Amino acid sequence: MNKLKERLDAFSDAVIAIVITIMVLELPLPEHDSWTEYLQFGKGIGIFFISFVFVANVWYQHSMLYNAAETITERIFIWEFIFMAFLCLVPIFTKLMTSDTNRHTVMAYGILTMIVSLLLMIVTNLVLRQKYKDKAQMRKVFRLVYGSHNNYQGAAGVAVLVLAYFQPEWAVYWYLALPVISFVFNRQDYADFEQVTSLSNEAQQDVLALSSHDLREFRKKQREISQKYAQQRHENPNWRQELAAELGELVKANPEIAQQNQTHHRDHQQERGRHQSHH
Repeated sequence: MNKLKERLDAFSDAVIAIVITIMVLELPLPEHDSWTEYLQFGKGIGIFFISFVFVANVWYQHSMLYNAAETITERIFIWEFIFMAFLCLVPIFTKLMTSDTNRHTVMAYGILTMIVSLLLMIVTNLVLRQKYKDKAQMRKVFRLVYGSHNNYQGAAGVAVLVLAYFQPEWAVYWYLALPVISFVFNRQDYADFEQVTSLSNEAQQDVLALSSHDLREFRKKQREISQKYAQQRHENPNWRQELAAELGELVKANPEIAQQNQTHHRDHQQERGRHQSHH
């Protein structure tokens, strides 16, 4: 399976490289020495960069994902090829939008990018699930870490689709911004997910029990701790263990969690006392 993983990863990289190459080759070259055609050529380059940023972001997320993958199942294999099939359509839809930037071509491009992003998220979920024995726990943590940003990005995608119906030229600019925003969010979400799932099951349950406000504060402090240990990666061979330990202490230090643990401990002691008196 490791060999299959390597071959599938290499195949995916090759497909993405070909997709980008095709997009370059499809740029409309000026046939006459006129400002109109040069402007059209410049517009084509601009739209190419929009698709390039989108595909580059997909490649980065996909690359990070396969670095974390331990094995490839048949289900992942199938979804990976579905994902790649839709990704291969990006050059065609890019050319359509370059040839005629109207509401139909821009909306079609937006729908395609949303489908590709959704399929990548499905593949991400399936790959990460292989690493963890407690699948239900993993799904809860996945939704906790990725959920809000995925919702925001989905809502933003729908909003840009609506904008494309009324103002397709403006929507094109937003299609450049969306993958950049996605890159920033998903890069940090992936790191947060890896760190939270490195905690003990008890600590993960504590994180899941945090309120929305406390969770935001936890993730803020989590990133500060992560940045501190990121500087020690080459000097401290035990940085991962120390990072997990400090994150565990951070969870326990939360007042809400501390109170819950005290209540749980008190209830446990009372139950133990009743059990002993019964005997």
